[in-house]
Amino acid sequence: MAKSLDIGELLAHLPTFSSLDRAWRTVLADSARSRRLAKHEYLFRRGDTADGLYVVVVGHIKIAIPSVHPEQEKVVEFFGPGQTFGEAVMLLGHPYLIDAQALDDCMVIWIDRRDIERVIDQDSSFARRMLSGLAQRFEMLLHDIETVSLHTADERVAGYLLRQPRDGSQATLMFNKRVIASKLGLKPETLSRSLQHLSQERLISVSGARVQILDQEALQRLVPDVPRRLSSPAPASPEDELRARAMAVKTGALRSEDAAGVRYKRVALY
Repeated sequence: MAKSLDIGELLAHLPTFSSLDRAWRTVLADSARSRRLAKHEYLFRRGDTADGLYVVVVGHIKIAIPSVHPEQEKVVEFFGPGQTFGEAVMLLGHPYLIDAQALDDCMVIWIDRRDIERVIDQDSSFARRMLSGLAQRFEMLLHDIETVSLHTADERVAGYLLRQPRDGSQATLMFNKRVIASKLGLKPETLSRSLQHLSQERLISVSGARVQILDQEALQRLVPDVPRRLSSPAPASPEDELRARAMAVKTGALRSEDAAGVRYKRVALY
């Protein structure tokens, strides 16, 4: 018999909720809903009602400002396992201004705004963690505006590569070039030219989605001086993904035999 999803146990392993009193985690878990998304499926669209926040269990969600022409959308951010999103609009009670789309097979949890507000009213440390997360995201947004407005293509690409999770000196481009280019405010062909130029300068070596950092110090010198604390939520590393899948199996979000392929079992959807 399939194991049911234990949302309370899963929340206990996520930074935003781990220090909450168990009783309050139970309150959140009781009304929370899980949802699985196939690659490219939309979680919500611009104009939809924002009535809760989302937690990524497995996979990656792309947040983007839509355009009449899909290829011209503006990618704002990526969110991976353990990360939350949607808090700001949820607290304002406004409709979403962005689309949220799965970049691969995903499992997310939705938590009702009313329950979040109840916990905020009773737990000041939880409220501070939420405020800190929102402040960090706002600070990062200002940095992104600076990057797109004032930095060259090579500087943007170098900064992006340096923020990616690495295995030794090897980084992996987790998403396709069109999506990465939109995040950096570039055209896909400009991104390709920058990668080629950095390769010709022997700063990196590119083989498909794998990027070998050959000269980190030289690559770092290309990045304009910005506060070290500023860094985008990096895509989950392979090790993070394995840990996320192990937790998903433990809590019932994934069957153990499906964990390698991230094929989700049927769970209650809202």
